[in-house]
Amino acid sequence: MYKGNNPSALRSRKEIVQSFLEQLKYTDLEALSIKQIMDATDLSRQTFYQIFDSKDEIIEYCLDTLFSEFISHTKEMTIETLCDAASLFFNFFDIHRDTLALFIKNGKSCVVQRKCREYLQDSRYIHYELHGVHSEQDKEYATTFVVSGMVAMLEQWIKGTSEPILNAQELAQLVCRITGSE
Repeated sequence: MYKGNNPSALRSRKEIVQSFLEQLKYTDLEALSIKQIMDATDLSRQTFYQIFDSKDEIIEYCLDTLFSEFISHTKEMTIETLCDAASLFFNFFDIHRDTLALFIKNGKSCVVQRKCREYLQDSRYIHYELHGVHSEQDKEYATTFVVSGMVAMLEQWIKGTSEPILNAQELAQLVCRITGSE
């Protein structure tokens, strides 16, 4: 993946990502070709491979970008309880629901889960107290449990398989009730 700061390459990357996300609305990831993505831009296939190695790398880039925005957003917030963290999590990802839905619909839930764990395990960004959790090892396991549960809830919510569809705040409140963190 391209890591430089060349303005032309950054513009190309932005165009490729926009084209990819637009094409993904109408074509399954497996059927979507690099040619289709690039035909929707004025860029060559060679440019694609100078910036990304694969379609999966675009998904990784999109999620990294999304989580960078989330981390920046959380730095300004006070997160004292799991309820605060859940509310922030679901409200933020509600805004990006359509993009996440494209990835989940195309079988990339595992990438979404991995990125959530990767970014949310770090207590510098999401910190809260859990009842009866004292040791560092307990904290690691508890955080994994909570993050995995919230990500699974996020997926189910995005898929819209449950009726009635809850809003972001109702999901956060459900996390609080389930974990006894109210």
